[in-house]
Amino acid sequence: MTRIACLHGHYSNISLLSDAFAAFDVELIHFVDPALLLQNAGTPIHTKEQSHAKLREQLSWMQSCAVDAIVITCTQYAALVTPEDEATATVPIFTIDGPFFHELARYTEPQILLFSNPATVRPTMERLAQHAHSHNLHPEVQVTIVENAFALLMENKQEAYREAIKDALYQLHHTLPDRAIAVAQLSMAPVADQFAKENGCTISHPLHSLTSQMSATLRLRSNR
Repeated sequence: MTRIACLHGHYSNISLLSDAFAAFDVELIHFVDPALLLQNAGTPIHTKEQSHAKLREQLSWMQSCAVDAIVITCTQYAALVTPEDEATATVPIFTIDGPFFHELARYTEPQILLFSNPATVRPTMERLAQHAHSHNLHPEVQVTIVENAFALLMENKQEAYREAIKDALYQLHHTLPDRAIAVAQLSMAPVADQFAKENGCTISHPLHSLTSQMSATLRLRSNR
């Protein structure tokens, strides 16, 4: 059985990843560290170097647990991963938005990328731009933020958070019906899937591309 260590910034991502890999013969070991999210919500700010040092500590700890791979579901932690971190790791490291960038960068029409956490916009868009530039691609991406939504998630107001995301998707879909829409955070994925099903449209999110890449790279076996 393949053992995968999962680093989350919020505990709600545990069930999302568990559901995504339910069809595979894997054991998921979950680590939750909300420190980076909390500091962006108004607690004392740490330097980027301090945050990166904490991430490296987490990576070292997870690798010591006899795992076959690591996946980072928090976009803020993912933004701290360097090529050196990946090169020195003893197992493959997958970030929630790595495969997603591959998908977004290759889309040739204008698209909307919806965020719930404003703190992730800049690092995410910078990494997307770097990915696109390295592949000589020029995606046209319009950023939209669901104002005040992420505070609801951090306060464990799950239903209110889902409603805020759903309302934002409704407004975008009906205002710009021909524009492709994607959501940036893993926490938005269930709402995106439900909205797409109910409205007969496609809403892209990082979980689809992550699951596809990991199953192919790790050669995961189905348990069904």
